[in-house]
Amino acid sequence: MNIQGIETRQQIYEFITKFPGTHFREIQRNLNLPVGTLQYHVNHLKRDQLIIAKKDGEYVRFYAIGLVTESEKSILSLLRQKPIRHIVILLLTKERVNHKQISNELKLSPATTSWYLNKMLESGTACKKKTGREVYYYLTNPNEVAKTIVTYKTSFLDKIVDRFIEIWEK
Repeated sequence: MNIQGIETRQQIYEFITKFPGTHFREIQRNLNLPVGTLQYHVNHLKRDQLIIAKKDGEYVRFYAIGLVTESEKSILSLLRQKPIRHIVILLLTKERVNHKQISNELKLSPATTSWYLNKMLESGTACKKKTGREVYYYLTNPNEVAKTIVTYKTSFLDKIVDRFIEIWEK
């Protein structure tokens, strides 16, 4: 393989290491690589057992082998979606949150809020509890989610994550 191919593969691996849980098109856009070139190098990285591809709904997400736990992979696949990331931080910072509060706070339509909450419920990251006539949402393991956010904070490039980190580390 030529030097340029090695450098490209190294660049892809470093991107996946820095942004675990990123999907193919994100890598392609950020590294400005042709789809075929990226696919070629990703296949080699998988074959050489440097990265793993994990199907997540409509996306295939990539992780460097040995650097991310299975639990972190599950959490990161959700946190890579900005609206879910914002819902998660809202659930971490407020004691009780219902559907309407989430919609209002994040300026999402009720249907969009339901869609994201259902993804979180299906993954087991969140649960809901009915209290009287209200349904409140909670994270099933808030400490693990917060730890994952803190561990991978530089990979999110998001002001809301930065504000959460400031509060969390006090």
